[in-house]
Amino acid sequence: MDAPVRDFNHHSDPAVRVDPFTAFDRFRDERVFWTEELDGFWVLTRHADIRAVLRDTDAFSSRHTSIPPAGWPRPLMPVELDPPDHNRYRALLARCLNGAAGSTITRALETASARLVERLAPAGECDLVLDFARPLQNALFAALFDVPEEETQACSRWADDLLQDVDPGRRARATTEFMAYVGRAIGEYETGVRGGDGTGLLDVLASAEVDGEPLSREQALDLAFLMGMASLDTLTNSVSFTFRYLAAHPEHQHRLAAEPGIAASAAEELLRLHSVVSIARTATRDTEVAGVRLRAGDRVLLNLSLAGRDPHHYPDPASADFDRANSASHVAFGFGAHRCLGARIATQGLAAALRDWHTSIVDYSVGPGAELAMDGGAVCSLENLPLVWRS
Repeated sequence: MDAPVRDFNHHSDPAVRVDPFTAFDRFRDERVFWTEELDGFWVLTRHADIRAVLRDTDAFSSRHTSIPPAGWPRPLMPVELDPPDHNRYRALLARCLNGAAGSTITRALETASARLVERLAPAGECDLVLDFARPLQNALFAALFDVPEEETQACSRWADDLLQDVDPGRRARATTEFMAYVGRAIGEYETGVRGGDGTGLLDVLASAEVDGEPLSREQALDLAFLMGMASLDTLTNSVSFTFRYLAAHPEHQHRLAAEPGIAASAAEELLRLHSVVSIARTATRDTEVAGVRLRAGDRVLLNLSLAGRDPHHYPDPASADFDRANSASHVAFGFGAHRCLGARIATQGLAAALRDWHTSIVDYSVGPGAELAMDGGAVCSLENLPLVWRS
């Protein structure tokens, strides 16, 4: 099969800045296409093909997870490691996200959500991104790292520069500053300046071992860096795009208000509809996918929104259906060996936000005359979302 060539750059395409999801949707008729942008890469559009590449860690390497490559001095652990190396470090991070540690983070999100809604409801207006989504994300970061919430403000700015900006200078400065921050904090746990209960990420990394060997300082920094970037961006944007959609669909608002028990299934469906991440893989050998022949070294962009809005897998994919039978089959958090460890926590956090908000606030809409600023890249973002309602 001869694949079509399309002019597309997921960082700078003007359509991405209008709406990143519909920007990708316009390629829906192509199962696969090639773009010469950013030194050339393939783009897959089908749920089944994207899932197959994510699952096949032998034919597709995770060494560079973004296009263009982020330029980290070392592979970003563990997401840019392939099995079996990946598995050892993933197991370490799982300690900070499962069991009692995960429950602590989930409770922190639920507490923050309820507190934020209680404060915002009487006001009759807010910027959903600044006043709700980002504070919710900061609560997650603070609980995961076991640090004061006020320390998360600078971390959020670094995450923005790293994930939404392609200026190498800004990326380099953000990397340096965030690495310095987590390095100081790990050192303070090692020396007892900071005390913890042994479940916070930085506390765990300060004394962790893998295969019986202590983590090097470099390894500890790399793991903290990854978790910091992951925890400071994805939930903010998932919550923001979810509420942008709901603001235009009062029937869904009313149902969430009347049936709070559907919040969990609604969260899955809204994550499917607004999968914000694009992941890259590199072919390790000549292989075939989606009917085209890839050569060793070819890069593939896996936009998870394209998988989530694939009409071959989901009927009427651009609309939310809270009763959709297969909504939880989405790949918003990836799939296979590299599936996001924090998927359960993020989904529960979004469900809590949906329950708390619609208990107190309904019939909200985007403020008149509002101009929304969006972006693409490795993670689709919504910079502002002014909402109004009758208090």
